[in-house]
Amino acid sequence: MPRQFIAAVAALVSVAGSLAAQSTQVAVTITEGTNIAAAVSPDGRTIAIDLLGRIWTVPRAGGTATVLTDELGDARQPTWSPDGRRIAFQSYRDGTWHIWSVSADGSDLRQHTFGPFDHREPHYAPDGRSLVFSSDRSGNYDIWRLDLATAAVERLTSDPGDDFAPAVAPDGAIAFASSRRGGPGIYVRAPDGSEALWSAATGQAAAPAWSPDGRAIAWQLLGGGESRLMVAGRGETARAISAATDDVFPFRPTWLSATELLYTSDGKVKIVRPTGDQVATVPFEAKIAFSRPGYRRAVHPFDPGGPSPVRGLVSPAISPNGATVAFVALGDLWSVSAGRLTQLTNDPAVQNDPQWSPDGRRLVYASDQGGVMDLWLREMASGTERQLTKNLGGVALPAWSPDGQRIVFHLQRGLGTEIQSIDVASGAVTTIRTNLFDPSRVSFSTDGRTLAVAALHANSAKYREGRNEILFFGEGQPDRWLVLPTGRGIGSRGMDGPAWSPNGQQLAVVMDGLLWTMPVTAIGEPNGPPVRLSSELANTVGWTGDSRSVFYQATDGFRLVRLADGKSEPISVPMTWRRTGPTRRVVVHAGRLWDGTGAVARENVDLVVSGNRITQVVPHRAALHRDSVVDGTHYTVIPGLADAHAHLGFGTGEALGRTWLAYGITTVRDPASDPYRIRERRESVESGVRVGPRELATGRIFDGERIYYGFNNAITAGGQLGQELDRAA
Repeated sequence: MPRQFIAAVAALVSVAGSLAAQSTQVAVTITEGTNIAAAVSPDGRTIAIDLLGRIWTVPRAGGTATVLTDELGDARQPTWSPDGRRIAFQSYRDGTWHIWSVSADGSDLRQHTFGPFDHREPHYAPDGRSLVFSSDRSGNYDIWRLDLATAAVERLTSDPGDDFAPAVAPDGAIAFASSRRGGPGIYVRAPDGSEALWSAATGQAAAPAWSPDGRAIAWQLLGGGESRLMVAGRGETARAISAATDDVFPFRPTWLSATELLYTSDGKVKIVRPTGDQVATVPFEAKIAFSRPGYRRAVHPFDPGGPSPVRGLVSPAISPNGATVAFVALGDLWSVSAGRLTQLTNDPAVQNDPQWSPDGRRLVYASDQGGVMDLWLREMASGTERQLTKNLGGVALPAWSPDGQRIVFHLQRGLGTEIQSIDVASGAVTTIRTNLFDPSRVSFSTDGRTLAVAALHANSAKYREGRNEILFFGEGQPDRWLVLPTGRGIGSRGMDGPAWSPNGQQLAVVMDGLLWTMPVTAIGEPNGPPVRLSSELANTVGWTGDSRSVFYQATDGFRLVRLADGKSEPISVPMTWRRTGPTRRVVVHAGRLWDGTGAVARENVDLVVSGNRITQVVPHRAALHRDSVVDGTHYTVIPGLADAHAHLGFGTGEALGRTWLAYGITTVRDPASDPYRIRERRESVESGVRVGPRELATGRIFDGERIYYGFNNAITAGGQLGQELDRAA
């Protein structure tokens, strides 16, 4: 998590806290840690550990820990310099894993590696002049050496497998773990550059450490539902020296001597002999203190009211002539032209992802009005509609080919996404791509032969995260990946482009939260520097048919920006909505009632509901049973349940809301979702258009340069964070 993100959130919480209760001072003493790493100083007197994203030192015999780094660094895996003056570690301070170091007294914090690639697991060479580390800067994880004086880096291994977790022996040999090669295990690179297997692994090997004489290596082995600390000399059969019940953390141990090793397990720092005899546990106390801001709890509006402006404007699309925007709001499909609203659908079904045909006469969109999410085609002049796909389900993000004869779309298959194509005239469906994860909407070259999407491009097989880069593909074409000339990735793979201009000469993308265009050749190769078109957040980008203007959704509405002069014009959407609620009186006769306040259920009670509020819970009386009565005499009534973690979407259709309620779930907490879709769902349910639970939600996930899920938002620029928080609010 980037440092700027944590600082900005802290400031936001602080402001919120100033509006309500006084802050509370909190002091915590920590004596255990989850997945902590530890390293012993060369003189054997001090242990460095990582805890709560900070580097601490603890006396060798145990005691109170001294913190060396701040809480914003996400510092991990410490290693001591040979002279004991510095501690190096990996840090996620700027949104990418880099190598940093700090003096043993906590002063002189330095960054040693830079750029978009990960740099992890540092270890000092015996002379202290260089560090070895693992990095994916070559396309997969390899072992590299960093000269501390010149900052020059040198690649030491080049196997197609992932090499990681290096450790340097007294004679300069480097032990490391590898995932493939001739098989997973611990390998050694000799000073002359030759490489050989030290010990094969039946599971995942990690974190080797040399004995003081360089004759044995200790490491972690993960597999079969357990993790063990292993030891082997050259040519020896590896043996486990940790207890079978130990949950050994997969980080480099330290040899205290030829007869003792220090490692971390079960939240503690432990010492063991190579024979497997447990020697001791090193006790530590890490004391932290912080101010917990008071804040005003949000009050969810409950009673009918309004009108309120519609903020849940979803999936907007500009018509080719630039005059009309189609979009989804309040559970239906709408269009707006010159401030005039037209409601295109009027039913409880979910509508999503409208797209205009190249001639502007038809609109394709996804909807579950036929039972599951399929494609529907609307003739704009007559208003007639027909269903294009039949009972596919999970259909999303349709896109027209330039000739208007076919539509490509996403089809969700488990966690994967297929890209399929349908011939508009015949209805024939073909699969054109199967190996993508949450890609963006397809965009076409002018001749329709090349397709472009924002797709996840992982740097290695070791970690799933990667960058959102542009993938070009097509029949008979090899895949081509495009890294934007700025070196940045596309913000999210939801609606941030790429959008190819109809004349094929520009790509529009969202990068660092802002709208950019980039000149390209007919096949999408960069043909000039990118140009920034917005200073505000943008998403859901598209083009007018003449390729002269770019459409996008800003935080506060829709905008159209002209390429000729860069001027941005707002597109007004004058929509309001009203919160509705029941008005009648209903009595629920419950055989039993458990109200959530104790262990004992009440028997034979009446719940009187007036409008949208329970006004009485009393012993059953026949006199109360007027108006509407729900007979629950053979049932137990409980409060509505809350699902604490779910990511809602449109793919399941309107049945999702009814399903939640059928299971007694009346509130859903969504900790990460598109903010516009959150608002659309809330406004649709609370206005009575659709049925569903209340939704408590945040906006998108904020991430660093590397992300995984398509709706995550890559944030690297400091100024973007404040804008993103504003959009979420």
